[in-house]
Amino acid sequence: MLAPRKKLWSTPSSAVDVALDFASPLKPEDVVFDVGCGDGRVLIQMASRSVVPAESDTARDFSSRSCAADGERTAGRRQQDHHYCRQFVGIEISEERAAEARRNVQAARETEEVPSHVQIDIICANALDTEAIDYSRATVIFLYLVPRGLRLIRPIVWPEVGAGGGAGGADASEGSSRLRNGDGKVTRRIITYMSPFEGVDHQRKECCEVDHQSGAAWPVYLYEVT
Repeated sequence: MLAPRKKLWSTPSSAVDVALDFASPLKPEDVVFDVGCGDGRVLIQMASRSVVPAESDTARDFSSRSCAADGERTAGRRQQDHHYCRQFVGIEISEERAAEARRNVQAARETEEVPSHVQIDIICANALDTEAIDYSRATVIFLYLVPRGLRLIRPIVWPEVGAGGGAGGADASEGSSRLRNGDGKVTRRIITYMSPFEGVDHQRKECCEVDHQSGAAWPVYLYEVT
C-alpha cells in the first residue's frame, strides 16, 4: 500500500488550497500529476480554477495564520483565484476508484465546474510502473502517500535520486533530461500532504485545518527539484 485508503483520509480542500499556492504560478505548459488520486477530488478542485490567460488578471487572494503547534503558517480557507494550467493527470491503482474519478470528472464537466479547455486524464496503474506512466511530463506532482510510499516513489519522481543507477535509475535519468530547461535547472515541484520525504529539506511547509478533525492542523510540504 502506497496511499491511505480510508475515505475519511481523503485529501481535504484546505490542503489543495495550500498545494495550489505552493505550485503557483501555474502556466499553460504545466502538467499536474496527482498520485493516488482516489475519487478525483484534488484534480477537480485544481482544474476548476483554470482560466484561459486572457480571461483574468485577478491577483491571488488568500489568508493564513500561525500554526500553534510548530510555529509554521497555517492555511485557512484560502483560495488561489485562478491559474493557467490546462493538463492534469491522476494515477490510481484501484479500478473501482479510477472509474469513480472518471465519473466525477465527467459530472464536473457537465456542471461546468471543470472548464472545457482543461484536460483531465485518469490512469489506472500502479504508481511505480514507469512503463504505464510517463512521469517526465510532470512539472508538478501532488503526493498523499504513507511514508513507505514516499520512499518507493522518490527515485521515480525525483530525477537525480535515480540517476546514479538506483531504483528507477534509467527512467529517472531520462525524465531528468526532459525536465531540464535552457539554464540546466530541473523545473519540477513536488508537494506532499501529511508525510514528508525522509532526510530531505523542504522549501516550504504550511499546516492546514481539516473539517473532520476539530482543532487539528496537518502539514503540506513543498520540494523543488533543482
